[in-house]
Formats: sequence, C-alpha cells, structure tokens
Amino acid sequence: MSVSPIISVIIPAFNRVEPLKYTLRSVARAAMTLGEPAETLLIDDGSTPPLTEQLADFDAATPVTTVRQANQGSIVARLTGLRAARGEFVLFLDSDDLVHPEKFRRQIDAMRTTGAEVSYSDMALVTLGPDYTVADFAPASVLGRATTPADFYLRIQPAPHVPIYRRNYLDVALTTLVVPVSREMDPVGDVWLYYNLAPHPARIVKVDGPLNAICAHDEDRYSRHWERLGVAALQVMEGFFERCPVTSATLAARQQAGECAFESWRRLPRDFDDNYDARTLNLWRKAPRGPLRRLGGSGFRLLAHVLGPELAGRLLRQLKSGRYVDCATLSSVELQSLLEALRAGK
Repeated sequence: MSVSPIISVIIPAFNRVEPLKYTLRSVARAAMTLGEPAETLLIDDGSTPPLTEQLADFDAATPVTTVRQANQGSIVARLTGLRAARGEFVLFLDSDDLVHPEKFRRQIDAMRTTGAEVSYSDMALVTLGPDYTVADFAPASVLGRATTPADFYLRIQPAPHVPIYRRNYLDVALTTLVVPVSREMDPVGDVWLYYNLAPHPARIVKVDGPLNAICAHDEDRYSRHWERLGVAALQVMEGFFERCPVTSATLAARQQAGECAFESWRRLPRDFDDNYDARTLNLWRKAPRGPLRRLGGSGFRLLAHVLGPELAGRLLRQLKSGRYVDCATLSSVELQSLLEALRAGK
C-alpha cells in the first residue's frame, strides 16, 4: 500500500522542456530535504511530441506522474492537477520555476505550527549549474507581510510558485468560482487563481528567506509582453466585479481589487488605447472606497485632496507617463488584433 504524499507539486507544461528540467531537479532536491513523501504531477497540456517522449532520456531524480490532456491552457491544467493531487499541501509551479531545497520543509513546518492555510517566502536570484543543478539562491526581493487574504493575493500578488496551500482549503475555495475559467485569461493564470481565492478567509504565514526563483532562459514566456498580461488581467478583474457577491465578507477583496485597477490605470502610457483605459478606470469606480493613502504616495495624496483621485491621476499621467511607443513589446498589427479581440469579447 503506497504512502500518501505530504505535498503535491503541480507543474502545467507545454513543450518548454529545457527550463522544465531545471524545475524538476529543483523539486527533487526539495523533496529529498523534506524527508517526507512528495509527489510531482506534470500536467502535459497537449505538448507535441508528448512530454513523456521529450523527457524519455532525462532523469528527474524524483518520481514524476505525467497527466496528459488536450491543449486547454495553464488554468485548466492547474485544475486538472489539483483534481489528481493526493497531498495535504499543494504547490503550483510553472515549467521555469525553481525552489530552494529547504522550501517544502520550512513552509510546511510553519503551516503545521500555526495552522495556516497558506504560507509564502521571498524571491531569490540563482545560478544555473551543469547537469540541471541550481545554486546560490541569493536574496532578490523581500515580500511584505500580509494581513488579510485580499492583501496577500491582490496587493502583494506573489509569483505563482511562492505560495504553498493546504489542499482542502483550495478544494473548498474553488468549488464555486468567482471568475470562471477562460482561455483568454491564461497569460495571467496565477492572477486568475488569486482573484478566486481573495474573497475567502484564510490564515497566511510568511517564512522569511529567498526560497523561490525563476529560471533564466530565452524561450517564450508571457511576461515578455505586458500588453497581453494587461488585457488578460483586465478580463480577470471584470469577471471578478461582475460575479463577486457584494457582502461584508468580500468588502476587503472588492476594495483591494479596485485599488489594483486604479494603480494599473495610473501606470498606463498616456496615449494607450481609450477603450482599455476607460474599462480599467471603470473597475475602480465600481469598487468600494478604501483609504486614500492606498492609492498613491504623498504627492498624489496632496493633489487628490484638492482635485479628487481621478483628476489627480489624470494630471500625473499626463506629466509623468511616457508614450506607448517607448514601452511597446508588440507590433502595431499584434496590438490591434489583441485590442479588437478584447472589444469583441465584451
């Protein structure tokens, strides 16, 4: 009779094999350090050829269970992995994420000690070594301490491989989705998950230390194109405001979501698409108001006391924001196609 794993590591993957090898090796080291059973679930999202063939000559140094599905995107792949998971705890990794050898042990110990549903830690910079080894884990960025789920998921909004969850917490929270599954939201699959979790109560514990990193590589990744991330995030936020129950229990999440939209609007190039601009600002208008201090720094707050937050934001964008041409990552044809699809979807 097999022993149930303590943690299930779920890795959705589509073709990107070289970074995945580093991911699998880093998981193997963390599982060895944990000293308790762990399972690795590789969700092959329709790779060609299948990942089992692409990895046939690779020793992951840990048992890997591959679940293959037709290509449906990373959100569906995460949910497929969650349904297959048997561990008490769950970690989602992208196929270029890396974990410190002590991550599993330290975060799970903290959750057992405190009874928390979620744990998280800080980001690191790493050195990739021979034979898919990873070294150093030097401190890169220190995440703030979360006071509420809304604060953690929507303000801190960590990289997707940072949180470890209790599986029963995810099972309950994701039974009824606030933001439905949509392929268009795939570029921000972690944000989709966070907006679905933000309204639900949870105890969250931080473990100090750089236990998470991203594998540097030249293969394609969504983060190379902020426009695609922005459009997908806008759709997530619109879905959240359309379906999130308006109750006292969801007040903090709705406030924080509105503040996220306002911050996104303020960061836009001053000449970006009018439809995108208006829809982003409209999300803040729909949201319940929180403290003005959460919308910007002292200069913004001073101006907002006189003009109001919206006019202050418009003025500062005109004065400080650059033009789209200076930060574009898509061609004009690609951008137009993306924005036309956004308009058509609404």
